[in-house]
Amino acid sequence: MAVTDRHLVTAIVVTHDGETWLPAVVAALASQTRPADQIVAVDTDSNDSSTKLIKAARIPLISADRDCGFGDAVALAVAKMPKHIEGNSEWIWLIHDDCAPTPTALEKLLEAIEDRPQVAMVGPKLLGWHDRTHILEAGISIAGNGARWTGLETDEYDQGQHDGVHDVLSVSTAGALIRRDIFEELGGFDSNLSLFRDDIDFGWRARVAGHGVIATTAAVAHHAQASASERRSVDVNGAFLHRPLLLDRRNAAYVLLANSSWWMIPWLSIQLLGSAMARSIGYLLAKLPGYAADELLAVATLIVKPAEIVKARKFRKTKRLVSARVISSYIPPRWSQIRLSAARVTEVIRARILPVPESSSPSVLSSLEEEDLLVPTQRFQISKVLKNPAIFGYLLLAIITLIQSRNRLGALNGGALAASPSGARDLWGFYFESWHQVGMGSSHASPAWIAVVALASTLFLGKAPLLITVFFLGAPLLIMWSAHTFLRKLSNNQFITIPASFLYALSPVALASVNSGRLATLVALIIAPQIPMILSNWKQVETNNWRRIYALTILLAVLTSFTLITTLVSLGVIGFAIFSDYNEKLEKPLFLARLYKRLTLLIFPFVLVAPYSFEALIRPARFLAEPGLNLAGGPTALVLSGNPGGAGSLPWWAISPILLLLVIALFTSSNARSFAQVGISFLSAAVLFSSISITVHGNSAGTRTWVGTFLVGATLASVAAGVVILDRLRTVLIASNIHYRHILAGLLLIITSLYSLSSVGWSITAGADSPVQSNMKGVMPAFLTAEADTKTLVLREVGAENSKSIQYYISRGEDISLGEPDVAPGQVRAIELAAQELIDGSGISSSQVFSSYGIKYVFVKNPFSRNVIRTIDGLGGFARTSATSAGVVWRVTGVTGRIIFTAKDGTRSVLEAGEVGARTTVNGPGSITLTETFDRSWQILQNGYRLDRAKDEQSLPQFQVKEAGEISLLHDGTIRRAWLSLQLIAWTLVIILAAPAGRRKREISEKELA
Repeated sequence: MAVTDRHLVTAIVVTHDGETWLPAVVAALASQTRPADQIVAVDTDSNDSSTKLIKAARIPLISADRDCGFGDAVALAVAKMPKHIEGNSEWIWLIHDDCAPTPTALEKLLEAIEDRPQVAMVGPKLLGWHDRTHILEAGISIAGNGARWTGLETDEYDQGQHDGVHDVLSVSTAGALIRRDIFEELGGFDSNLSLFRDDIDFGWRARVAGHGVIATTAAVAHHAQASASERRSVDVNGAFLHRPLLLDRRNAAYVLLANSSWWMIPWLSIQLLGSAMARSIGYLLAKLPGYAADELLAVATLIVKPAEIVKARKFRKTKRLVSARVISSYIPPRWSQIRLSAARVTEVIRARILPVPESSSPSVLSSLEEEDLLVPTQRFQISKVLKNPAIFGYLLLAIITLIQSRNRLGALNGGALAASPSGARDLWGFYFESWHQVGMGSSHASPAWIAVVALASTLFLGKAPLLITVFFLGAPLLIMWSAHTFLRKLSNNQFITIPASFLYALSPVALASVNSGRLATLVALIIAPQIPMILSNWKQVETNNWRRIYALTILLAVLTSFTLITTLVSLGVIGFAIFSDYNEKLEKPLFLARLYKRLTLLIFPFVLVAPYSFEALIRPARFLAEPGLNLAGGPTALVLSGNPGGAGSLPWWAISPILLLLVIALFTSSNARSFAQVGISFLSAAVLFSSISITVHGNSAGTRTWVGTFLVGATLASVAAGVVILDRLRTVLIASNIHYRHILAGLLLIITSLYSLSSVGWSITAGADSPVQSNMKGVMPAFLTAEADTKTLVLREVGAENSKSIQYYISRGEDISLGEPDVAPGQVRAIELAAQELIDGSGISSSQVFSSYGIKYVFVKNPFSRNVIRTIDGLGGFARTSATSAGVVWRVTGVTGRIIFTAKDGTRSVLEAGEVGARTTVNGPGSITLTETFDRSWQILQNGYRLDRAKDEQSLPQFQVKEAGEISLLHDGTIRRAWLSLQLIAWTLVIILAAPAGRRKREISEKELA
């Protein structure tokens, strides 16, 4: 008699609509090398032919209700068995109707427990039903957040790496072998766990009762996991609306709370609730609201019935022989959970972004011939690498960028680019705050691009200056990459697409944007080529699915957050498209389908950057403004050649072939004509707006509009047209004799080559001394920045040597920082006149004006006209405090500060409550004047009451004080917080709509689940 024959084994098969898998299961039981001593089947009122198959196999059948759980079904079978005889080795072998053990499974299970008398439960290695190389489980545990833990990688291939006999917390009931006496002693499976997690619960209870649980990989079974993968209906009690995920998550929480030490329950409750919320958010992003609801309802069903947990803990306490801590070594460490979760998320993202076809991953060995192993490998030759046009093009651009950026290797500012704050926290604070200490103060909404930059700064450990520096260094390469991804859709010839994308990265608008610090235009240069790739068919826009529309909406919203010119472009393009659709007299359903998607692309990006975009409806000049200091663009004649002009732009003699390409393409019969029409439209818009002067960012004087964003469209269209022309022309020229096409092509190449040489030569020589430099000295000297938030009127000369002008602005104790120009208030006319009178020597009352507006210092930055300095010295009301190489500083005489208290007798004094929220006291009735721009959100509380607010003669907020007491200055940010909340909701909604939709498990093929 074999050693394994001394054990009595009863196989219990539980069936529930399992006709798909049951024939293979019955055949597997019949082919065991060590057959079970008896087989019993329990059918839970199957609606298919499961009972017929069982009866045909002559297996005794026990009928149960349809809502009977797995544990209750097993209990019915055990109750029908003859009474256990003390001293006999009797085992029950649990078989699911979708679990087929291999022929030696039972024999190997019995061999594993032969020399291990303490073992109460042993399980096989479970492999996939369809993919039989996919290992599912070799022992299981439970994580602190309730997740089922196998310790395996996603879709891990079974190569014997987990083979052996292992001590585990539990094993799956699919194929588990359990000692009958211990099963009955522990009360069987918990009736509250009708399905799912009953295996982990039983293994946990067996462990704390002093018994062992092992998994032996010598025994193998194939499991289809039909219930968990939603291949059949789940009809047991507790499965609300037949939802297996809800039941699984509820039972997971139940197992943890019923079995863990009492002092762990609060921490586990927090973990379960937190992980449920996190997973529900993930399911919402995947557009699976049902699964999201399951996660939250699972926890809620336990919260509303705490008596179940209390009763379960009392029962477990009676069976516990060892400390509950005995299972701690089987609970996976948190780091392992995080690592495996991160690996799974990475794999999902990789599979979506870089799907690998099945045929693309052949075996390495199959591709090697025996003689190949004897042939020495060739030595690496750099010349062969450089012959690759892509590598050569990117490498050449990187070298040119490094040379022309030799003065930009550090914290950048200058041109339109304001100095970066020290960290992302400052940017977030600036974005969220309702009041900005810029000029005379501003309650304007912060532009959304501040949040984009702050978010990107987190990738650089919160170092905003480092992000800006890396962005300006890497921008040309990103621009070239983006253009190449688009252009290779137009031509497969890299000898055409690589030079074209190289020229796009060195176009006049690209060079001028880098040199003058134009953040928005650089972002537009990177994003623009991606727009036609996402929206492949603009004319028949209805053929694009909604997810693609919302993905483009996000891209346009990011671009709109940097510049509202995007809205003008969208309005023109979409308005023309709607007009064209209307003229085609389309059928109403088709017209509306196009209309809805076009309007979504117009309205949603505008709404996503609200309220900054809504404020532009009141201040229309914002629609033509870009982030940063408002620098003038170039003249119309220069713009016509594709050069935006202004500081840091290419000189006029470096004429680009943009206009020539667009004109030539306009007379072709290929797709190049469409690109030419688009390009000429953008170029015409650029010429039109370049003739307009705008007043934005707190400046009182009009400045010629920078039209770089319009020229991005013209440049991209020109490059695309050139690629299409050359791609077709190359074949024609080869096949024909020399004629005018050869001459035109040669002329175009010569002009393009001359532009390339001239632009590269200028950019690495004179262009390197661009307005944007690293570690440039600030305007404000260090001694003036010591007094935080102190208003200083700064005078400095700007402009070229032969056309200098005097600029004046109000500093708040430091140089203007990133984002501040975008929210700067308009200049106060009284201060503007006082500053002008100060310069021309007629400012007798200038000091009084400055004092009433809280301006404490006047700073003249060197170099400056000595006559003006002597004039200020001669005026009354100014006391010179210092004169250094940085400039000259005067203190404004009189009582000046942020909060001025005027007593009933007219005596003025400065209150120290300079910061919002700071407190101070007043000694009696009078008036308090706040030297900030008037805003309805300003409040002063005294003794718990709000003081009446009004405007004084300078239009500053003034509050009436009726008695002595403590006061507190507040700026009510409720409206700002409301806008931020709406913005967060809108972005979340659009991201969810743009995200790939997840699939329910029933929608995934069995092959994928295997």
